[in-house]
Order: sequence, then C-alpha cells, then structure tokens
Amino acid sequence: MGFGYKQIAKTIKNDHGISLNPGMICNWVKGRHHPLGRCNKLIEGPELSYVIGGWIGDGYLRLDRRNYRHYVTLAVSDLDFAIEWGKKLAIASGKKDSYKPRWNEKLQRWVVQGSNKLLYLLLKKTRKNPWIIMPILKKYPEHALRGFFDAEGSVDLSRYCVRAFNTCIEIIEIIRKLIEEIDIEEYRIYGRRMRKYFTRNGKTYKRNKLIEWSIEIYRKENIEKFAKVVGFTIERKRQLLERLLNSYRS
Repeated sequence: MGFGYKQIAKTIKNDHGISLNPGMICNWVKGRHHPLGRCNKLIEGPELSYVIGGWIGDGYLRLDRRNYRHYVTLAVSDLDFAIEWGKKLAIASGKKDSYKPRWNEKLQRWVVQGSNKLLYLLLKKTRKNPWIIMPILKKYPEHALRGFFDAEGSVDLSRYCVRAFNTCIEIIEIIRKLIEEIDIEEYRIYGRRMRKYFTRNGKTYKRNKLIEWSIEIYRKENIEKFAKVVGFTIERKRQLLERLLNSYRS
C-alpha cells in the first residue's frame, strides 16, 4: 500500500492492538528475518491432510517445556503406518528427513513424533473444536480419509463393510462429510455404549467418554470406490480389503 515501516506499525497497532518495532518490520520486509522466527513451517497439502487424519485417530500432543519443543505424536501398533505417517509429517513440516518411529515398551506401540509448534497449536485447538481442521482436510479428502482409516479403520468380512470408530461424534461427522466429498453416499453411523473402565497392559483406566461411534461403508460399488480412491497404508488391512473385494467378485 506504499506505507513506511512506522505507518505499518501504526496501522497494526490501531487494527489489532499489537505494538511492533518498525525496525523489526523492516527486517521482515527485506527478508533478513521471518515473522514466525524459529517456528516450524506448516505446508498445506495432501501430506498434511494425511497427518491430521491419522492424528485425530491415534495421536496426542506433548510439550517439552525445558527444551521448548512442541511434539505432535502418533502411537500405533503397525510399523508401516508409523513409517508412512513420519514421512508425511516431515514433508508437511518442510523437513528433508523423515521422522523415524521407535518402539515404546511401556505403551507396546510404535511411537513417531516431530516438533512443530504451528501444527501443535492447530491440533490443540482441534481438541475443543474439531471443525477448524475441515478447510484443510476438505481440499484433500482422500488423503485425510486414508490417514483416519489407517488409524481407526477396519474391514469386517462378516458384515461386508469397511468401518472406522471414534468416541467423538464431531470427528465422525467430519469423516462423513469427507466420504461424501469422494462421492460415497451410502454409509451408516452407529453408537454403542462402552464400559466405564477398561484394562490395558495390566492397568485399569476410566473412560472419558462412554459412547463409541462408528461409520460404516457398505455395498460393492462403494467398497470398490473406497479401495480405489482411499485404500489403506497398512498391509494387513489392505489384505482384508482385497479379500472383501474378492468375495464380491466371486
């Protein structure tokens, strides 16, 4: 707009109530420094959609205050899923090297994590309002769905369906919208009550939510479209999906 650095600082102060040093703005404009400082990049694309889709299924956040690290973390039982998620997290963060999974004896899971403050803050807000991630996921629905179904999906050969579970109905509604984005219109959503307590690795835990929701995709044409457009990264799930498709063909 032709403003000088002092005018830019004054405008930001008037519009947003934030005071900035004109010299700092000068360094930003001339490319000497970046407004985000040392914060990680967050590159919007299919990789980020996959990362978020997987995270809302099996992810959590961890803050290392001592080293000022904001970890976005995934803990899963399938190594191939952990490897793929680590690769895509690196790409979404603008990193050359993939984040490598490590086996966690306590969790009995493969754990992969990367420090990315921008993604950390986005996902932290997602806990309170899952719909804020919809604009990102909607641009690449097939990748977001693949990440989520890698985390929470399964193939039920007896019921001839592909389905996924989550205790958050808002997440299930987001997945429903994404399924419709890839032109699958036949699905069902169910809710079932779970026990208040559950046992894992010899320890008893109390559930925060007692209703588990599932979204299930039926019929041959829908299963074939899911396999073609979305599919699974995890080999064991891919094999089950192929068995389901073969049962239709036979």
